[in-house]
Amino acid sequence: MMRILVLPLCVLFSLSYFSTLAQTSAAEKLKVAATQFPVSGNIKENANYIKKFMREAASNGANIIQFPEAALSGYPPVDVSTFKNYDWDLLRTETKEIMALAGELHMWVVLGSAHFISENEKPLNCLYIISDEGKIVDRYDKSMLTDGDLKYFTPGNHIVIREINGFKIGFLICYDSCFPEMYNIYNHKDVTIMFHSFYNARHEGKSILDDVIPAEIRVRASDNLMWVVASNSSGDYSSWPTCIARPDGSLESLERGVPGILYREFPDNKLTTEFSSWTHNNKKMALPEKETYHNGKPSTHPRAADVKSLP
Repeated sequence: MMRILVLPLCVLFSLSYFSTLAQTSAAEKLKVAATQFPVSGNIKENANYIKKFMREAASNGANIIQFPEAALSGYPPVDVSTFKNYDWDLLRTETKEIMALAGELHMWVVLGSAHFISENEKPLNCLYIISDEGKIVDRYDKSMLTDGDLKYFTPGNHIVIREINGFKIGFLICYDSCFPEMYNIYNHKDVTIMFHSFYNARHEGKSILDDVIPAEIRVRASDNLMWVVASNSSGDYSSWPTCIARPDGSLESLERGVPGILYREFPDNKLTTEFSSWTHNNKKMALPEKETYHNGKPSTHPRAADVKSLP
């Protein structure tokens, strides 16, 4: 007697989603490396970690490596008390060395840092997008700033999307995760992988962030049918470790507080072959005609507008 297997519509949709994504990207692969290390106010020490991990990731076949928020510059006020008299020359020198190494290793780099605007304006909290040719090809500036951030940084006012090896990639920083609209705008641009760099470390101990941020990462991934690659500083005490969330909301993480690299290769069906996965929300949330994707007052200075400039 022939037996017919009947699957629920939700499971069929899930399998169809992952199958379609795998087919559209079958010709190209992308191996990502998400890092964590104890980010500090010592630019050279940060740079040493960054360059060491770049070489390690390249030896493991990574095409792109992601570092935490403020990975090179340090994060105020815990690492950097003020940007007054900050050593911008050293930051530029180390940035150039990282760019040169990216070209040498033929690897893309998502570098958390700070971007100088002028003596009269607070810098930008940014991600430099460094190509595998060793060039800054774009820069994402943190748009949603906490009250603490606004004391030290100027908000950004644009999103950044790059297509790498056939995959459409978006970029966000830390507090942006608290605002669903920041993901929604990328969702409407058909982004499938989000590089979201965080700095949630140097705390006195456990707080609500230990639970809230990993939950947000999983929900943003599942609500928008994206992979979310989320690096974080491992400085003691870090609220959660670097992790990668899949569109079904499942999460893989490094060990908290230990420097390291988490790898993932796309297209990805690793977990769907181990258990029955499920995705939802194939109906995109409406995109408002008028929406503000930043808080505070963005800069109009030419250095803020030039997304390919050095720090």
